[in-house]
Amino acid sequence: MRDRLLALTAGLLFPLAFAPYGWVFLLPVSIGLGFWTLQRAGSARDALLRGWLYGLGMFGFGVAWLHVSMHDYGFMPLWMAVPFTGIFAAVIALYYGLTFYLSWKLGRSALAFAGLWVVLDWVRGWLLTGFPWLYAGYALVDTPLARLAPLGGVWLLTLVAVLMGASVVMLLRRQRHAWLPAALTVALMTGALLMPDTPFTHASGPRQKVALVQGNIPQDIKWQMTMRSATREIYQDLTAPIPADTLVIWPESAMIEFYQDIHGFIDDQGKALADRGGALITGLPWRSDSDAGITYHNSIASIGKDGLRGVYHKQKLVPFGEYVPMQSLIRGLIPFFDLPMSGFTPGKPSQPNLRALGHTVAPFVCYEILYPDLVAERSHNADLLLTISNDAWFGHSAGPHQHFQMARLRARETGRWLLRDTNNGITAIINEKGQVTDRLPQFERGVLYGEYQPRRGQTPFMRFGIGPWLLLSAVLIGLGYALRPQVRSDI
Repeated sequence: MRDRLLALTAGLLFPLAFAPYGWVFLLPVSIGLGFWTLQRAGSARDALLRGWLYGLGMFGFGVAWLHVSMHDYGFMPLWMAVPFTGIFAAVIALYYGLTFYLSWKLGRSALAFAGLWVVLDWVRGWLLTGFPWLYAGYALVDTPLARLAPLGGVWLLTLVAVLMGASVVMLLRRQRHAWLPAALTVALMTGALLMPDTPFTHASGPRQKVALVQGNIPQDIKWQMTMRSATREIYQDLTAPIPADTLVIWPESAMIEFYQDIHGFIDDQGKALADRGGALITGLPWRSDSDAGITYHNSIASIGKDGLRGVYHKQKLVPFGEYVPMQSLIRGLIPFFDLPMSGFTPGKPSQPNLRALGHTVAPFVCYEILYPDLVAERSHNADLLLTISNDAWFGHSAGPHQHFQMARLRARETGRWLLRDTNNGITAIINEKGQVTDRLPQFERGVLYGEYQPRRGQTPFMRFGIGPWLLLSAVLIGLGYALRPQVRSDI
């Protein structure tokens, strides 16, 4: 019972390494304590339970903010929202139960443990649309180890983090071949520290002025019919004084009406900016009519002198937030399943990037920026990254801060500047090293003025994605099994 409680406690420590807390030193501590409990498990079934408890602590605390959108804006009573969040955390925790279980079966080596952790994190990112949240590597974005991101993305950083915590435990337990994961960890960390911090990308033109508009419209009134004209006025008034030659960004669902219904207003805004040498990119819902019927999309549109220049439809939709799985069975059961924007259709992967002021913009709507391979693939011909979001769904919780931290690593992985515009924060400009150059305070209406540097070139992670790191993880799993240690039972 004591070790199981320790596993749960270790999982609770994990989110403290991430924003907004930033206690990065707790990352290897959390992983190491979890691995320690795995070493002491008496059976594979016991290891499964300990891993599940570890994951339950990780997500029970790490994504506790999910209940905010359910209760505050989804009209779900608190007595129902909290258990729903707990059930979700309990299901996601099964990935870590499986990691511990398979590690026990394969000999409880740090090598196999790290390899399995990365492989199952990858599976978690796509199975049943995926939940790519709180990968261990994100906590390292502000450390020297982030220099590894252009090589292997969040996957390599995660591998280093897990090896770091687990190899220390093997050394403390004086296990056979403990030197091997320790040596690999030291080699990767030393390589990161000695590697010149020169990007694989290069500046591809002069810096461009940009203005990111943060409307800060409260979520509880944003989708009311009475807010339609008021919303247009807010964004029009904030945009009017923006200087000439500026790329103007409006956030996700800045407009709550379909483009097809207000294209006159949107096109006029774009033309007014274009007449002053600028351009507009805005988030808004989109309606498509075809012989197959009507579909709705969560979209980003680029508007220039002649009106619409391009549109991107979000590919990775949030379950229940943007579409309802098995909607014929569950839609209407509770108000949360009928949220605004819960009937969208995903866009096609073949969509082109957007163009604005001579630059190619790789666009991502909210949740999409969390998919490292998607961002890497769409960045090949892009000069910069753009993500728009509406984190107002999560209020004053840790959710928006975690989301922002994860988005920053995409800039590091691709060697490109990232513009992030939100309804109520965190709106920011991030350079190619993942560093924040400018940002607006949360929950304030305003415009963030700044510049970005267009960049071209490809990082190794953009070229090869996760493939090499899945292969390395498989090798580590096999090697860990072949060199499985003899566990001392007296420690």
